[in-house]
Amino acid sequence: MPSLASLAEFQRLHALPVKDSAVEAPALALHSLREAAASAPTDYQDYLDEAVRCYEGGMYRAAVLMVWSACIQHLFSVIDGHRGGIKAMEKANHARYGTSNAYRRIRKTDDLLYLKESSVLQIAEDAGLINRNARALLDERLTLRNLCGHPTRYRPGRDETVIFIESLVLNIIGGTMVNWQGDAATAAPRSA
Repeated sequence: MPSLASLAEFQRLHALPVKDSAVEAPALALHSLREAAASAPTDYQDYLDEAVRCYEGGMYRAAVLMVWSACIQHLFSVIDGHRGGIKAMEKANHARYGTSNAYRRIRKTDDLLYLKESSVLQIAEDAGLINRNARALLDERLTLRNLCGHPTRYRPGRDETVIFIESLVLNIIGGTMVNWQGDAATAAPRSA
């Protein structure tokens, strides 16, 4: 049987860096969030700045709400900055909900505020702003957002908050899952 001294010597000679995912994953998410906040347009930068402060303070529900708000504002900015974006959203809205009693016409970006967020996401997919996978991701994140934003007594943990933040910052706010590309995030808001 090897002695403790020989085992210690073996470990010293063949040491591999030890990664603690419980520490690294939250640090990476916070880094991603800080980067997103630093480069975000002014129309939603304050949401991300608040999300950083909330996350650092262990206020995970508030961090979830702020990141969600930034994500939705980002999508609104993309719609606003896309040539014909509002018209495409209204066309999809009318095609899907035009015969419903709850139908509400979209004439400008602010009209989206009067629709359920799940409906906005469905219309965004129908209009081609996002695809089915992006909508599925957003629908899943909307569930957590609703748990955090309503009196449900739900308390997200740090790891769940990290997943929420990273998935939205990297895929939606970062634009990888948003089909309408270009300078929409930095374009001056306009109505179609």
